[in-house]
Amino acid sequence: MRIYGNKRALERLSEHKRSGRLPHALLLFGDKGTGKHVLADYTAMLHFCKSGTPCGQCDRCTRIEQHIHPDVIYLDCGKTSVGELREALRVSYGKPVEGELRVYIMTEFQLFSRECQNTLLTFLEEPTEHNRFILTASNRSSILPTILSRTALIQTEPLSIEECASALTELGHGQDAEKLSAVYGGNLGMALNALSEKNAAVYLEAAREYVSALCSGEEYKALTVIHRLPQPKEDKRAPLRELVLAAQRLLHDAFVIAGGGEGTSGCDPELAGRLAKKYRISVLNAFCAEAERFAVTVSEVNFNTKITANAFTAALFAAADTNKGKNT
Repeated sequence: MRIYGNKRALERLSEHKRSGRLPHALLLFGDKGTGKHVLADYTAMLHFCKSGTPCGQCDRCTRIEQHIHPDVIYLDCGKTSVGELREALRVSYGKPVEGELRVYIMTEFQLFSRECQNTLLTFLEEPTEHNRFILTASNRSSILPTILSRTALIQTEPLSIEECASALTELGHGQDAEKLSAVYGGNLGMALNALSEKNAAVYLEAAREYVSALCSGEEYKALTVIHRLPQPKEDKRAPLRELVLAAQRLLHDAFVIAGGGEGTSGCDPELAGRLAKKYRISVLNAFCAEAERFAVTVSEVNFNTKITANAFTAALFAAADTNKGKNT
């Protein structure tokens, strides 16, 4: 198993392992594409690999990496009902199949309903010797405080631009490595997704047009940009999801630039700079807050694209209307 970056996360996990106290419940959180799922598998290997540090070569590590180990149970929280969760957890009362431990890996935990989270809470409040829980989430805002207080929290992070370019080159994408690394701010997962997603460039350009319309105060034009997006049959929500996430990175860059820093996403430094000059920092902060709020919405499995597009646009332009006193 090759892990790129996330040195601090790996150090935290190593500290837990050396102390002999790997947490019974762990939450790996960070932006989409920052390696949460790989780290979840790695953590499972820490529990099972006889060498102490995951070797990636033994039968246990190999089966975990292939997701076929009988004592590692995977649940996609965006697709798991409370009834299915209860059924999966019922297994926890019995002994593990092969050894002394069973590990549950629950991905996209922020998508779990409150009922599902409360169902899991019982197991976190009264941990058993042979069950461990590894949760992954792109954000913590929709996770119950009682869940957060009973889990060890480790954050994943994007690579530097240079590290991401090097990783892409190593993975056979050297031709586009530098450009993709800059555009996605060192987010290796999103850069790789762009290579496999035929409309990735279209979505990014649409996000630039959308934010440019925000900068020029043209609300109707912004909505037009959204309605022109391609509509793939396999996932009709993908266009709006990708636009919101790209717009979020652009708006964050503008906020950082206005505060005297340097934008990191590389989406469009010139446009981010124009936003920083036009809007007061309080307005830019409001943009970032709204973008973060809607990034959570579009990460959900089911959302109404038309309502969400209109609400997102209305929220941003409402914030823009408070920009009185700033030179335009």
